[in-house]
Amino acid sequence: MEALLHDLVIDVGNTRMKAALYGPSGHVRHTVLAHGAVSDLRKWLGPVPLEGVVVGSVAAPDPELERFLSSLAPVVVLSGASPAPVRSGYGTPMTLGVDRLANAVGALEHFPGRAVIAIDLGTCITYDVVDGSGCHRGGLITPGMAMRARAMNAYSARLPLVDVGDTPELVGRDTVGSLQAGVHHGVRAELETLIRDLRHEMPDAAVVLTGGDALRFTRALKNGIFADPLLTLNGSHALLRHHRSLASGPPDGPGRSPGAGANGDRLAV
Repeated sequence: MEALLHDLVIDVGNTRMKAALYGPSGHVRHTVLAHGAVSDLRKWLGPVPLEGVVVGSVAAPDPELERFLSSLAPVVVLSGASPAPVRSGYGTPMTLGVDRLANAVGALEHFPGRAVIAIDLGTCITYDVVDGSGCHRGGLITPGMAMRARAMNAYSARLPLVDVGDTPELVGRDTVGSLQAGVHHGVRAELETLIRDLRHEMPDAAVVLTGGDALRFTRALKNGIFADPLLTLNGSHALLRHHRSLASGPPDGPGRSPGAGANGDRLAV
């Protein structure tokens, strides 16, 4: 019996690397790794037969990781200007982070035919807007929670660096508590205001949160907000499937990604 082929999706962010396997029925498993942890990725992956690998990265190039992935299967390297199942209204697509494009595509997969707002709460907070016609209009970028805490410590003489921890009280009772409250409730108020303003323009817009702080604020907002911790990975896999659908001619065999060459090839799209 022929083994089922899988796709490996790699999302290299500012602080860590995520990997996920997708089979014929969709997501199989995923993991979070440190940057450059090729040996850990190899152990996690195991002897799974792969049809293709897709990589989206906002970090510096990693030659060792690139060599390892190219040894597994044809590699498709995504960018913010890659062909996508959304039309681009972005003025500078070459500067668009690939994670933002993947988030927009992933959110639209959850809510096809609707306007969507994809919000990624990571190192930075990114907002990406797809209108009801399927056009990626652009978005906003603001500092994430850790960046806000570090900035107040770095640009002041006496304010300590704080870990926000669990949801703090609205009013801090000391300096540490005040910093924690400012970071958490400042982000919460930002989210509430921007979601409200964007929904004023697009009343039917669905909102999907992802990133390390997504669950925290999905609970805090209490406004029909949907959380998907795999949004970027799912969107990257959707971009790979879209790439295959655009390739001319039938696949060259059951395990070959159209448009890609033999193992070791890398194709930027």
